Amino acid sequence: MRVFGRWSSAAFLAITICFFSFPTACHADTYQIVPVLSGSIYFSPIRVNGITTSGAVILRSNIGTCPNQSACYFTLVDGQQVGPVSETDPGNYDNGTPCTPNLSSGATFISALCNNGYEVDQTGLDQPGALPVQLFTGPDPVADFFADGTLLDLNSSGDFVYEVGGFKVGQPFTDYEAIDLTSDVPEPASLLLLCTGLLGGFGGLRRRLF
Repeated sequence: MRVFGRWSSAAFLAITICFFSFPTACHADTYQIVPVLSGSIYFSPIRVNGITTSGAVILRSNIGTCPNQSACYFTLVDGQQVGPVSETDPGNYDNGTPCTPNLSSGATFISALCNNGYEVDQTGLDQPGALPVQLFTGPDPVADFFADGTLLDLNSSGDFVYEVGGFKVGQPFTDYEAIDLTSDVPEPASLLLLCTGLLGGFGGLRRRLF
């Protein structure tokens, strides 16, 4: 009876650990912010052209700034240029699609992008002297304030590119990439394997002790 009590306690402990270790739904609210471009609005020859599924940001340089006097493209990973300048648009963009998420009260909807369950919207606050645009991250029905800025692109991994400043002609601006670091850990299949192994081990130990 004493051995069975110990086995029951061990099995209960294993089940409890497994139950509380399984991940629950979470929101993409942890980001690494890297600058990708800065300049003067409407006068900068280089602009963000799009983002890929892997999070690479593609910059496009206007005619007159490339070696052969044609448009060319730069690929940035974590804010750093990789590979040579190309005169061919790499394509394969994952820029998201326009959508209309639920908005918090007191905000005027401007635009939003949705992609693979991720949402980022830009709104204008109905307050005198407020900056024209603010960014909020989703998904519905939760919306968290992110930054003052203008949304550019959102990929299916939750990474997005936004612009700060540049609200007036000639005003300096900086474009940033917000790299989504939020993930569900630990991984469910590995946890299930661990839990069933623990239960099987306790069962074998119980048979040997009896």
